[in-house]
Amino acid sequence: MLFALTLAVTIALSAALREPLRRWPWAFYALAAAAVLVLLAVPQQALPKEASLAMLPLVKKGYVATALFVIVMFVGALPRGGRADRWMRPVRAQLSIVACILIAGHVIGYLASYLPRLTSGAISGTAVYLGLAAAVVLTALTAVLGVTSLQRVKRAMAPGTWKRVQRLAYLFTALLYVHALLMLLPPALSGGAAAQESAAAYTAVFAAYLVARLARAWADRSRDARTAEEAAPDGDAQALGA
Repeated sequence: MLFALTLAVTIALSAALREPLRRWPWAFYALAAAAVLVLLAVPQQALPKEASLAMLPLVKKGYVATALFVIVMFVGALPRGGRADRWMRPVRAQLSIVACILIAGHVIGYLASYLPRLTSGAISGTAVYLGLAAAVVLTALTAVLGVTSLQRVKRAMAPGTWKRVQRLAYLFTALLYVHALLMLLPPALSGGAAAQESAAAYTAVFAAYLVARLARAWADRSRDARTAEEAAPDGDAQALGA
């Protein structure tokens, strides 16, 4: 339930703050970095209760970062030229960079929690180990995709190379779902209602994305086929005339 609520609020705020994010992206990057630093540098018991509760979905659980990644994913799956596409595509890169900064706090915070247990052998369960392995790959992909989302880096890269690197986002999306499900699996199987609700929410969101992406691929293929058919007579006429 918390993830679903976080996703709804994040979508609303992303739409409302679209123009400030487009104009002053570095202010949002700085705010995200400040939230991460507060989580990592300030003991949770030293924070006011309201601030500590806000940090839970914002950084610690990674819900806001995941919600931002979901928005970025869906923008890429929406029909080109639609209202949502025109509204959110101009800030897609900025949203992904904010998500990368916030997820860094999630990764570092959980690394500090899991590393001692890993080295002492206190962790058991194949699902958790696989989830942590997926997290390692996700961290590497986050760094690559986040850096190449910066406009200065994008301009410095060859367009073909940049597009090939950005296609790693599909692998990232799949691993993000796998990681979340694997980490939720043990408590969900033990009867944890919160874990079960989160797993259901993740599954619904990523299933909807898969449907949207396949629909977009089919629409693009149909459009390209129509374009080729419309261009074929002119091309044949030119060839015969030559």
